[in-house]
Amino acid sequence: MFNLYSRTVWLNSDGNAHSHSSTNEDVILRLSGVEKVYPNGTRALKGVSFDVPRGSFLAVIGLSGSGKSTMLRCINRIHEPTGGEIVFNGQSMRQLSARDLCRVRQNIGMVFQHFNLIKRRDVLTNVLSGRLGQMSEMPFGGIFRKWPKEWIDEAQEALKLVGIPDKAFVRADGLSGGQQQRVAIARTLMQKPQLLLADEPVASLDPATSNSVMQYLKLLNEKHGVTVICNLHFLSLVREYATHVVALRGGEKVFEGKPQDITEQWFKDIYGEQAKEVEIH
Repeated sequence: MFNLYSRTVWLNSDGNAHSHSSTNEDVILRLSGVEKVYPNGTRALKGVSFDVPRGSFLAVIGLSGSGKSTMLRCINRIHEPTGGEIVFNGQSMRQLSARDLCRVRQNIGMVFQHFNLIKRRDVLTNVLSGRLGQMSEMPFGGIFRKWPKEWIDEAQEALKLVGIPDKAFVRADGLSGGQQQRVAIARTLMQKPQLLLADEPVASLDPATSNSVMQYLKLLNEKHGVTVICNLHFLSLVREYATHVVALRGGEKVFEGKPQDITEQWFKDIYGEQAKEVEIH
């Protein structure tokens, strides 16, 4: 059990604020007043602040366009934030040189909604590509070279972990959507990240497959100690898998708490008065 969240105000279900204290060692990631303004003037993030406890499974919820994806991309600087500070493992992400940023990114994995696999390559090669950041060659050089045997063994173990060891030599574009997402998770396993960012990883999957993929993310979190930040739409998945929740609306943080703190009124505050909760089983 962690003592969580220093300098962070949590809201009870009745709306009253209370605070928690923690040491910096408890916090793997801290966002302080993070802003993102796009060149067209759109303010995608408006002063977002919260801490992520080490070892937690944080679900980020909100309507489409609320800033969820932008926030994940700002965390690992796929998008450059235009204000505020992001601190990973006690180190500011904004102060890193390109070389240091590459090194830090090796500890931050990312799983995308649309998988981002190399479609014409087999599954094993896609999983092994999770190690490319640790090579001295230019990215994707490893695709055309002989991989170290220990890496191949690790990749096969990763495929066993996500339940598709028999797909190692099948082309990625020959898999179902759920299987492709499992390949993406296995690829992230090869990276051995401390933090995993998952951007709507089940948005394009059917309910049964969604739960299967979420179970693998939970396995990484609980058995391998990977801190997970996962953008989700369905509160039923949030309640089942997340330990903590942050909600965004219009680029602002409007809720921070535990899944059980999301009352019907909080749901309407986050999604709008006309919204109705949809269960996914």
